Amino acid sequence: MKGVNKILEFLGGGFVGDLMGGLDNLFTSKEDKIKAKAIIQDIIAKKELALQKMQADIITTEAKGNWLQRSWRPILMLAFGFVVIYCKFIGPLFGLTVPPLESEFWNLLQLGIGGYVIGRTGEKMIKSYVDGKK
Repeated sequence: MKGVNKILEFLGGGFVGDLMGGLDNLFTSKEDKIKAKAIIQDIIAKKELALQKMQADIITTEAKGNWLQRSWRPILMLAFGFVVIYCKFIGPLFGLTVPPLESEFWNLLQLGIGGYVIGRTGEKMIKSYVDGKK
């Protein structure tokens, strides 16, 4: 999640802000500055829209696939949930052998939860977008 936020911050705030500020040094007349800023903002908006369309196409294609293609994220998260429940509750409660969960497991779990949340959000956004087009 932090990486995505840094990329958005770079593109949205830092990069675009620096670019627009740099235009002030290139043009002397106010009309030229306004025209150049409008052109750049239009290009950025079109590129963002194209990126969103590509992401929507990927999610739509995945949703049209077979049952396993549509269900792999929930299945994986259920498996992670079972491992955590077994290692933290069931194993100690019944005196069963409990393997230690390394930090890599927790990193993978955080990544999985983040990906699952982003994926589900994307699916819901695409569904509402498609429903709005109808």
